[in-house]
Amino acid sequence: MAESKYRILVVDDLDDWRKTLSGLLHEEGYKVDVADSFEKAVKLLRSQKIDLAILDVRLDETDENNTQGLDLASEIKRHWTSIKTIVITGYDNPEIVKRAMEPQAPGKKRLADDFIPKTETDSLIKSVQSLLKK
Repeated sequence: MAESKYRILVVDDLDDWRKTLSGLLHEEGYKVDVADSFEKAVKLLRSQKIDLAILDVRLDETDENNTQGLDLASEIKRHWTSIKTIVITGYDNPEIVKRAMEPQAPGKKRLADDFIPKTETDSLIKSVQSLLKK
């Protein structure tokens, strides 16, 4: 498959998920960067032109509120407005979905352009292609 012009950032604290997702995206021809924390993701965002970020909701075992991924999505929407975001999670929590997919205030954008359970990798690839118009 021909290499895409798009660069994707995968942010997940779990190494196996970073490898799985980056492998799937590489197979589709995308350039992929990975980060295992909020801080490393921001560093990459500052140094690379990223087109889309895939963010796990929980980025640290100590993140009992499961909000670091959503906090990162908010940071991206604030500072890098052209970057599309997909939030992923292995947790079934309606409040997390609501926070990701509903505007935080009138006239504001959603934190995520899409929200996908981690196990739905086919849906993830379709969402990436749709958001990047591949």
